[in-house]
Amino acid sequence: MFGAAVCLGVGSMAYRTMRSRIHLTDASLILVNPIFSYEFPYSAIRKIETNPSGSLIIFPKEYTPKNEGEGYLAVGYAGSLLDRIFKTSERAARELKKAQKKGRRMEGADGPVRRRIAADAVAEFMVLAAGGCMLASVLLR
Repeated sequence: MFGAAVCLGVGSMAYRTMRSRIHLTDASLILVNPIFSYEFPYSAIRKIETNPSGSLIIFPKEYTPKNEGEGYLAVGYAGSLLDRIFKTSERAARELKKAQKKGRRMEGADGPVRRRIAADAVAEFMVLAAGGCMLASVLLR
């Protein structure tokens, strides 16, 4: 049971990491990372770029203590080995810039960056199952 708990816990972390993504709406860009998701209205984005390691970073216009003037890393485009070969982060940055230019004029494309906890039913279930397995392993000793 302890092994199952460890596998479920590691599986939950891996699942959250692999489900990192970016959604484009009419008025905003939504960055979903493993723990938090961020909604950037298009007018709140200062720039979108890739750093030398190939990671995609979104820089907001507004300086807040949470971002300390730095950008938000898109975990789904974090400069992996395959990304260096296929240039996926650079292509994603170009597409996001196009969407930002087009979406700036849309209604609701302004406002602050909003941060939320990224809820994922499968990952949460895996954590609960890991807790149940851990409890069972302690009780069955």
